[in-house]
Amino acid sequence: MPLAFTYWVDWRIGFILVACGFSTYPALCVADNKSAEEKLAADLANPLSPVTSFSAQYRMEFGVGPENETNYQLRLQPSFFKPVSNRSAFLLRTIAPVVFRNWPTNEWGLGDITLVPYYVPDITKQTFIGYGAAIGIPSATDDSLGSEKWTAGPAMIIANTGDPLTFGSLMQHIWSYAGNRERDNISVTTVQPFMAYLIGDGWTASLNVEASYNWNLDEDKLTLPIGVGASKVVSLGDTFMNFGLAAVTYTQKPEFAPDWELKINATYVLK
Repeated sequence: MPLAFTYWVDWRIGFILVACGFSTYPALCVADNKSAEEKLAADLANPLSPVTSFSAQYRMEFGVGPENETNYQLRLQPSFFKPVSNRSAFLLRTIAPVVFRNWPTNEWGLGDITLVPYYVPDITKQTFIGYGAAIGIPSATDDSLGSEKWTAGPAMIIANTGDPLTFGSLMQHIWSYAGNRERDNISVTTVQPFMAYLIGDGWTASLNVEASYNWNLDEDKLTLPIGVGASKVVSLGDTFMNFGLAAVTYTQKPEFAPDWELKINATYVLK
């Protein structure tokens, strides 16, 4: 729907703590003549890179509800990488949302936590595949901020790394299997294609889709947000920062879902 309003936004930025051993996995790094910023940008573009990180992403959701209100969300996203052998590895991705909601209720607090463990059979190839599961924990501090359901289902990541283009997709399906019987059951498929283009000098342009399909709804089953963003790796002495900004528009969505989003990222990198 058309928008005609101006927002004042409380900007809050999270940090990602990343530890990466390039020398241990030379196949994951770009050519030696690249700068440290360019090498790091290439690794951050790949969701299956050998990094352990603690991430925070601040989301601002505009045009929510019948009166075009604004909701906020701070996503804490630790990610742990553990080599199993010279070729395979284990990866655990976590999402813990802290929600600041103005609609449909005026509440804030912790939402439901999602754990997604992956097994990556071969980390030496240009094309990575990770097989795993998505596990949802009803951890919300208020009933309106979560589903009150335990969920689980299969998950997979595929990523093709390259210079300058890295692309792939994250896929999962979750069902509810326990929890509050008075709340709706959950059956949702999520597909998240992504593409990252290494511009040079530590700059990366990105395109992301976070499509979800809710099988239990009678209508408006598909939600289709498309995001475009850019990030820059900056050297700060012996450490690095990666700053990112992305705008997301909803091309198809249920009634009263956001019209668009703004995402802010900041990454503090340790080498």
